[in-house]
Order: sequence, then C-alpha cells, then structure tokens
Amino acid sequence: MTGGVVVPAYFHPAVAAGAWRALAAAGDAVRAVVFNVDSGPGAAPERELLAVAARLRVPVLGYVDAGYGARPAADVVADLARHRAWYPVTGVFLDRVPAGPAHLSHCAALAAAARRHGLPQVVFNHGVHPHHGYAALADALVTFEGPATAHRDVAAPRWVRDHPAAMFWHLVHDCPPDEAAAVRTRAAAHHAGMVYATDRRGVNPWDGLPSWPL
Repeated sequence: MTGGVVVPAYFHPAVAAGAWRALAAAGDAVRAVVFNVDSGPGAAPERELLAVAARLRVPVLGYVDAGYGARPAADVVADLARHRAWYPVTGVFLDRVPAGPAHLSHCAALAAAARRHGLPQVVFNHGVHPHHGYAALADALVTFEGPATAHRDVAAPRWVRDHPAAMFWHLVHDCPPDEAAAVRTRAAAHHAGMVYATDRRGVNPWDGLPSWPL
C-alpha cells in the first residue's frame, strides 16, 4: 500500500450506520479499515457486522489486543482465529504491542500465528517508535497514536528511513480541522505514509469518523 488513510473503525453499525456507509463509499484515499467489534472479534459473529465489513472495498484488519505482551498468547491466537472464521478480514491489527526488544520473540510468534490462520497482513500498534527489530516482524507499524498536541513533538529515529514510508502509520485524535493538513505534512516529514486524523476525542476517539470527508 502506498500513502493514504487507514481508519480505526471502533464503532458498531447499530449506532454509527452513517459512518459505515461513508466507509463503503470512500474513495481511493482509504487504504485499510481496522475492524473492532468489542476490543476484539466479540463473543459471537454478528450478521450486521458481517454485512458492513463485506461492503468495504479495501483490506479489513481484525483488531486484537496484545496487552503489551502480558496477554496470554493462546488468548491472542483465539481472537485471530475468530476474526478469520467470522468476518472477511485479510489481516490483523495487533493493538497495545510492546516497543522494547525484550518482547521481540513473543511478537514474532504472534505474527507467525496470524499468517498461519490466513491473515497475511500484520500490523503492530506500538503507539510510539519501537525497537528497530519489530520492522522485520510486521508489515506495518503504528509509530504514533495520540492527540494532535503530542504529534507536534513527533520525531522518527533514523532506522525508519531504511523502510518504505507506507510501513509507518500515525493515528491522531483531538485534531482541530484547521490542523489536519499540518498533521499530514508533519507525518510525511517523519516518514509516515499512512495517516488518520480526527477531531473526535474522549475515551474512544475512534468511535466515529472526523467532521471532514475522508
């Protein structure tokens, strides 16, 4: 994937049907959608969720919580399997992935398990720039997640330039509309090719789409 927008869709069609319609109609700028039912695949498949996921024309990544390395691998793998069995996902978005070198082998095993379960695209969400070794394990790394005020201080280490910009994603919330262009420009300057900015805020700023078009 080249540069564009990746959307963390942490909202249910029962409460945000319009947002799902907008995602289904989105143009080429949207490159992937993170499909989060309930901090994972949920307890059982839902027909309504299957329908909205199937209408998307871009890769759908199933959300799975890695618990910063503390969540048992068996639980993570069970969520991977449920996503693959229940919904038309083509990859996995592993959230809360640790950033230090001590967890490299653990995360390598999770990435391998995802691919064995038919989820070839693996994204690690560290929320910060991790140890460079993670770049060999995943197809993409989220190297920033946070408010626009913190994004002003983002700085990429030198090693990121050894990889394509599309490998690095920034997820920015609490972004005033008049700062969205600056966020995209700054992300590009720090070698992040995939960017999502929203003016939504609160405990879950990914519970809908921004006030501007995607």
